[in-house]
Amino acid sequence: MRLFHHFLITAYPHLPVGADKIWITSIPGFAHNYEYLMHSILALAASHLDAVTHSGVAEQAIQHRILAVKSLNEALSVPPTTACERDARMAAALVLAFQSSHLQDGMAEFMTMVRGCNLIAGNNMMFIADSVFNAFCADSHLERMQKRIGTSRVSCFNREDLDMASLSLDLVHTLNMSDCERSYWELLVCTITHAYDRPPETYQTFVMLYNTPSKWTHDEFQAFIDPNNSVAQILLAHFIAVQAILTPILYLERVGFEGVHAPTAVLSWIEGIYWNIPCRMRHHVEWPRQVSRYPYSRFMGQKEVEYCDVNPLLI
Repeated sequence: MRLFHHFLITAYPHLPVGADKIWITSIPGFAHNYEYLMHSILALAASHLDAVTHSGVAEQAIQHRILAVKSLNEALSVPPTTACERDARMAAALVLAFQSSHLQDGMAEFMTMVRGCNLIAGNNMMFIADSVFNAFCADSHLERMQKRIGTSRVSCFNREDLDMASLSLDLVHTLNMSDCERSYWELLVCTITHAYDRPPETYQTFVMLYNTPSKWTHDEFQAFIDPNNSVAQILLAHFIAVQAILTPILYLERVGFEGVHAPTAVLSWIEGIYWNIPCRMRHHVEWPRQVSRYPYSRFMGQKEVEYCDVNPLLI
């Protein structure tokens, strides 16, 4: 009950944008009917609570996660029979994705759960009127964010960061990439190119970095998240670093969010990648590694004063 209460008050996800109510009213109303959803909620709550209070519940977080993943995998072996069951699966996958961001070795699991969310959603078919996640509809989400970006005072990002990102991505271009890896690299380049003077397009392209791996085959995706795939690991290190330097617009996802922000392990994944890939390739991770060591104030850039307590890196 302590963990469930913590989830309702502070630890629920900030997505869909502007839809806090679904996590504190709608989803708790049917969570007790789905073992995987309840364990997912308790897993995230425990990871979040441990991050903000060091209360020693990290082991409970893993225990609940194991039970949630096992139960969710069993549920996904058959099609959902009701809209509520469909929403429960989506909620569990999204909550587990958020929890993955708190795990020191959670990058592959994070990518897998994000892919799971997209596969469960399936061409926006679930985001219809009877779904609690209808606010996740691509048009609705992007329209809301583009409005926020357009009415904010964010005009550009740190140009030095963009220049270094471009240079680093240019060097990555020389690597022997698969078709999937090449398409991902192109999205990274496009995101940085837009970031110089087109914040709305920047956000839209960045979202594609989350969605595109879900369109690959199972084998293509597994090859991409394989820790022994050094090229893909380098691309993912750049993805994390690009996400960090895009903070001036990504924090806008959290405007109005009433939960409590907690530190995550996302930036630390870059260091793990650096030491995991062969020595001869580590120079390709030098720029992401540098970004991972920036002080938080570096990321905020042209931040609006009224949002000074928001930490957009917690995604």
